[in-house]
Amino acid sequence: MRRALVLGAEHEMGALLCQSLERFNWHITATVADPSQPISLSANMTLAELAPQDNALLNDLIAKTDTVFLHLPDPIEGGQVFFSLDNILKQAAQYRRNLVITTNIYDTRQPLFSSLAFWRKKKPVAYVLPKKISAKLEMAANAGANIKVLCYGHNLNFSRAHSYLGILVKETHHKFILQSPSAYSTNHYWTYLPDLAENLVRQLSAESKCSPPLSVNYYPGHLASIKDIARGLALSTGKPVTVTPLHWTVIEAISVFSPLFRRFINMRSLWQQGGQLPLRPSDWQQTKLQHTPLELALQRIWHQLRQSSG
Repeated sequence: MRRALVLGAEHEMGALLCQSLERFNWHITATVADPSQPISLSANMTLAELAPQDNALLNDLIAKTDTVFLHLPDPIEGGQVFFSLDNILKQAAQYRRNLVITTNIYDTRQPLFSSLAFWRKKKPVAYVLPKKISAKLEMAANAGANIKVLCYGHNLNFSRAHSYLGILVKETHHKFILQSPSAYSTNHYWTYLPDLAENLVRQLSAESKCSPPLSVNYYPGHLASIKDIARGLALSTGKPVTVTPLHWTVIEAISVFSPLFRRFINMRSLWQQGGQLPLRPSDWQQTKLQHTPLELALQRIWHQLRQSSG
């Protein structure tokens, strides 16, 4: 039985990974920072509470596992693992462990000349890992770690904490009101995290090992515009959806006082121009991916959000 260490199991992605790993018969050690958070336990799971000062325990857990799972969401969603990436990479290299990272942290800054060329049609922004993170990953892989990175798009979630204002949805008795900074018909890559966790674990379970030493892949998810999401939400809920633009002038004004909105401003080019996956060979087997239809994913997300708020 393969052994997995899931860091931050009390958070959404960590919990989903634990569920998928259980279905594929892995033995799981799940770490939590807050044991008061609800965790779904299983016969193959061991729970470990980790505090920021527990470096020795983290070291011991990594030494006793085969594969470490680390979720690095966009910083606006908040830190989900308080141990530094440097620390985890160092220990994964020391024990020559597999390290699987899921992330949507990208460098979305555009070259100055490109941003000034207003007479040209704006192209979608390519998803690119920040150079600092890429350099750290390469160094750890050269030192002995076996690293697989799976990059994904915007989290398809309506709650402010998870979508970092990608979509704001309000329900009235008669309709839904949807707000987003994106243009109405601009396509973005959206990820339904239960699908991401399931597809990732399925492919890892079918592999004999993680190879090459550093593999960076891009999960396509759903390519959809705000128009598509509004239509899907209307079909899945039976209520009409009104789309209201979230104007950049308002965002800029609020960003003076809000770190959240300042980060949002930094992603302006991505929201205005859309995203684009790198066109390069990948060992990620796209043909084997299983996707929940967009309408059904939206319906499940909305019902889950209503239950948690009720």
